[in-house]
Amino acid sequence: MKIRVTAALAAATAAGLAFTLTACSGTAAAPAEAAGGAGASSGASASSATIPLLRVGLDFDLSSLDETKNISANNIDGLSLETLVKFGPQGQVEPDLATSWDQTGPVTYVYHLRQGVKFWDGHPLTATDVAYSLNYDRAAGSDVAFAFTGVKSITATDPSTVTVTLTAPDASWKFVPAEENAYIFEKQFQQAHASTFGQPGTLVMGSGPWVIDSLDPTKGAQVTANPHWWGGKAQIQRIAFTFYSSETSEALTFRAGEIDLDPGISSPKSFAATSGAKLLSTPGCSNGFFGMNTTQPGWNDVHVRRAVAYALNRPDIIAAYGGYATPIYTLTPPQLLASVASKSQVNGLLNSIPLYQYNLTKAKQEMAQSAYPQGFSATMDIDNYGTDPDVDQVIAAELAKIGIKLQLKELNVTVWQGIENGPAAKRSTAFGGGGCFQPDPNTYSDFLGSKNLQAGGWNFSDYAPAAVDTLLAQGVATSNQAQRFAVYSKLFQRLQEDEPYVGLFVSDTTAALSGKFTWPDFNPWFWDGAYALGIRPAS
Repeated sequence: MKIRVTAALAAATAAGLAFTLTACSGTAAAPAEAAGGAGASSGASASSATIPLLRVGLDFDLSSLDETKNISANNIDGLSLETLVKFGPQGQVEPDLATSWDQTGPVTYVYHLRQGVKFWDGHPLTATDVAYSLNYDRAAGSDVAFAFTGVKSITATDPSTVTVTLTAPDASWKFVPAEENAYIFEKQFQQAHASTFGQPGTLVMGSGPWVIDSLDPTKGAQVTANPHWWGGKAQIQRIAFTFYSSETSEALTFRAGEIDLDPGISSPKSFAATSGAKLLSTPGCSNGFFGMNTTQPGWNDVHVRRAVAYALNRPDIIAAYGGYATPIYTLTPPQLLASVASKSQVNGLLNSIPLYQYNLTKAKQEMAQSAYPQGFSATMDIDNYGTDPDVDQVIAAELAKIGIKLQLKELNVTVWQGIENGPAAKRSTAFGGGGCFQPDPNTYSDFLGSKNLQAGGWNFSDYAPAAVDTLLAQGVATSNQAQRFAVYSKLFQRLQEDEPYVGLFVSDTTAALSGKFTWPDFNPWFWDGAYALGIRPAS
């Protein structure tokens, strides 16, 4: 299951596994400023033409718009709920509900709210709503609590000021309020509908450019342009979402001209072939990995985990995934180190650590050194999203060659998510991915460390050595690039030695859009905000 997508791409060369580090630009252009305030991406004033209806397809159902209970809610919430700050096309942080912010101390951030913002019911947005929303998101058991593990408190200092206090300095915090894990809603509305918040019939109460009108968990959802949005009325008057049981059926509907956009393609190559669409594509940093629960028999043997790393053939897995991806050999895509190191420094690091390129002979040698020289049998929970089952079948076939016999147990993706971010000891060894919420190497810490063992965390591998916790803390304790690179070099080395995760690929960000429209600022960060603001009628 892909949890999340984002920024730059690494291109692996055949010789020496050097990586080319590029800025996350793709075909993106700077968005036009919206009417009503600086920093509103691709606002209503950018074009006088209106679009009466945009038809969007999603290949899953959605039972709730409460992201703390269903992380996939961002597919609709992102058009309607806003964040304090937002990502620009290059991953830069820009104003959104906050017009300015200050770091007033090593662990203190103060956000000053935009004036005149109102929720859809006409009530004004206040700092109390913001603090309540973010505290709600970070509560124990929330599907998005992992984003706030370093937060000590979030308080409304006055009606237009929010203060965030961290438990320790964190150089990556500046990105968190822009993430899809940090949507703002109305406190009064949530409290009045606490037991049904986000569900059909209740929905949510936001301030964004589109008002959510309806949600049917098996059919779809409807949103309409908010005439009172602070950024000016959006040019797309109505957006109709249709939920599909499979991406294939959705692709056939796209081919028939019955939908205009699929913003979340899980199998780009197959979708393009079936739909006839010319896909939008830009380099991303969402990864695919095989995470092994290091506390469970078999997977708790480091030689087994290294054997697995050698045994998994990335081109085979990428083909099953659907293409539009590049092999990697680490959990964190190396291009994310570009914010703290030069290309030559990153390549030097990669040349100094074990990368476990495909080698079946070495895989068998590692198994021979393990406590399971003849292999073992295990059950692996897999999700039913997109091509994930196809990838899991390839993984099972390749591990069978070294004696590891996997029985695959397919689950609804929502059920699978509940297991993988539930109690750590019960998390299944699994193929997973995503995690790239920000253009910083710390973003993949969501899959590591003791903080992410709690319910709501995504530490698939139940992997939390004290030394790794220390490195994770040191990596964000300073903004000094050289010091941060030194720490992440040690972390990369430790992870490659212990191999709790096998990095498999980094995927492109793709979407299918009807020829009736254009999307000039399509970029890897579009999921974090009201992406439909960037869609225009074709000339």
